[in-house]
Amino acid sequence: MVKTYDELMGMTPVAMEQSYTAKDSCLYALSVGCGMDPFDDWSRQHLGPLPPARTLAGMAAVIAAPRVHMIGLGVTLSGILHGSQGLISHVSLPVEGRLRSESRVTGVFDRGEGRGCLINMTRELYDADNVTHYATLTATYICRSDQPAGAPPVEKSAAPAPLDRAPDIVVEAPTSQQSAQIFALTGDQNPLHMVPEAAVKAGFPGPILHGMATYGTCAAFAEKALAGGVPSSLRLRSITGKFSAPVFPGEVIELSLWRDAAGARFQARVPARDKVVISDARVDIAS
Repeated sequence: MVKTYDELMGMTPVAMEQSYTAKDSCLYALSVGCGMDPFDDWSRQHLGPLPPARTLAGMAAVIAAPRVHMIGLGVTLSGILHGSQGLISHVSLPVEGRLRSESRVTGVFDRGEGRGCLINMTRELYDADNVTHYATLTATYICRSDQPAGAPPVEKSAAPAPLDRAPDIVVEAPTSQQSAQIFALTGDQNPLHMVPEAAVKAGFPGPILHGMATYGTCAAFAEKALAGGVPSSLRLRSITGKFSAPVFPGEVIELSLWRDAAGARFQARVPARDKVVISDARVDIAS
């Protein structure tokens, strides 16, 4: 049964803990494109030899991250789309450790008759002893089949002003035919990303890459473009973006970045299909 607006907003935060090793940090880096070029020193620092020199900030999106069906939102799971994702990295993740998270509903909005609702979630990521606050993650889910009673209407946010100049940086982020299989080992075992029959049943010609794998790939290669260099005193501070279309394993993602003082606005597309896959996106860099 669908929860009401008040019930959703009053839900107890969902807590989760997870231990991970240096191998897990390397596995995440492999799943988002590091290691495709063995001569790329920036990527190799995330791969080892074990232990790697550093972790990728995007790994915060998969550590101690409950799947939507575990949160108990009471919505139709088959009608959910991951609309957008954000990450603020407060402190770099350790190469291995035990982390805990708390996920809570921070907003519910009615999309209009027959169009379902939006649910905003925030997840705070700490060490297991609740001493170090590593990251804040935000997500918007489009729940197409459910309209909680009492939810306020969604307010349309102003679209970012169009950029009237060519991007300052254009980089290619490759994926492989194995990318979805590798990323699934970080936690998301949805057969949509691994089993051709499941993908076809969902309306796709074949398995699609996890949205969070696309997001993590963009985070890694945007950081490399803006703060690359080994060693580097700069790191990814935050990244946000809207999911516009899926990526198929093996496709090349093209990142176009428009630099400013803090980082860059960016757009991710698959040139082979002329399809934008992440839009209204931004990445910030900090020391």
